[in-house]
Amino acid sequence: MLNYKKRGFSGFSLMKKIAVLLIFLMLVFMICLAFLSTIRGAGAGNIGVWFPVVYFLIMFIVTYNLDELKKILKKLYNPLIIVFYSGMIFFLTAFAVFCIMIFGYSSDTIPENPDLIIVLGCQVRGNNPSVLLKSRLDQAVETLIKYPDAICIVSGGQGPDEIIQESRVMKKYLADKGIDENRIFEEDESSSSFENLVFSKKVIEENNIKHENIIIITSEYHVPRAVLIAKRVYPGINIYAVKSKTQYAFFTAGIVREFFAFVKSYIFDKT
Repeated sequence: MLNYKKRGFSGFSLMKKIAVLLIFLMLVFMICLAFLSTIRGAGAGNIGVWFPVVYFLIMFIVTYNLDELKKILKKLYNPLIIVFYSGMIFFLTAFAVFCIMIFGYSSDTIPENPDLIIVLGCQVRGNNPSVLLKSRLDQAVETLIKYPDAICIVSGGQGPDEIIQESRVMKKYLADKGIDENRIFEEDESSSSFENLVFSKKVIEENNIKHENIIIITSEYHVPRAVLIAKRVYPGINIYAVKSKTQYAFFTAGIVREFFAFVKSYIFDKT
């Protein structure tokens, strides 16, 4: 008679369990490598990339020998399952709202004559912008041509794996595209989105730059966090954003990574 009480991998022999586990780990490793190579090539960070991997690994472990797990947890099993699935539903709901915020943002409300355009930095490769940074700079060129009276600040310091400040590469790129260097100011000390905007404020004050209407130029996935921080750094100032579109909209910062970065900024990035 068949035993229908066995669930998950409980009915598998030890050798079958080991084989399934090895295959699963190999697949996870290959997916991780592909994902990392994509976002690293684009110039985005890899923080948060491991979250989905760890999550699915936990799911696998939980179902790997479900009957044994239930014996170990006993009365705690059902409450933990409720907490687990409730947390998953909450995360997916919040993540869906975050994605709507990203792709639903519109720049139609930007006034005719903005004062200042701040271009947020991203990783550079040698003396050249990464894919992500290039997309931001191309958008900056278009926006600066559209608003010829606006001043520009390019913001980005030198990371540990970079040989030059991001702002230096950004300014040269804009100048090579025909933007007057006298319109471009550099902020070359920042190492995060929060610092990009905080240190840019110092540049504004030192050079007495008008900034009643500020446009932030950054990648599509990054707009909600950039606007959130900018409104805190520049209270009472009109903040707008122009998003650069990239080929890797869902992979550039892993979007999952950006979701957690947004939560972190919401809690901690305050002036």
